[in-house]
Amino acid sequence: MPEARGPSGMTRQAARERKKPKLDMAPMIDIVFLLLIFFMVSTSFAPMPGIRVQLPPPGKPNPNKPKGLIVRIANPEPGQLEGTMILDDEIVGLNEMFTQFIHAKEEIKNMLIIQSERDVLHEQIIHIMDIAKQAGIDKIGFAVVARE
Repeated sequence: MPEARGPSGMTRQAARERKKPKLDMAPMIDIVFLLLIFFMVSTSFAPMPGIRVQLPPPGKPNPNKPKGLIVRIANPEPGQLEGTMILDDEIVGLNEMFTQFIHAKEEIKNMLIIQSERDVLHEQIIHIMDIAKQAGIDKIGFAVVARE
């Protein structure tokens, strides 16, 4: 009995052999997700070192004013990146702040209190903290103004 040929002139057996193999992607996707979950669960993240801040207890503000240098930082004007800094009722720039810290009275030189408004960038506050550390001030505090 002769082999049956299809419209293309190929035998059925030859046509079956020429079909392209299909690659099933579902098992590979499952394995990728399992590996992703495994690495997410098994990875441990090292804690980032930061600055330790001792927050005051909730309640009424402390009426005793701490002794130290007080830097007030106002919100930046539109178009400016840094807010105005006031040290001892005098406007100072970042360049002058180091000399002001060095020449401060010894009884108030041991602590710096930073009082900033809401829209002051953290970069400016950190820069002031760095200058204070370079000037030998080892205690830095933050003061807040109660909202009205």
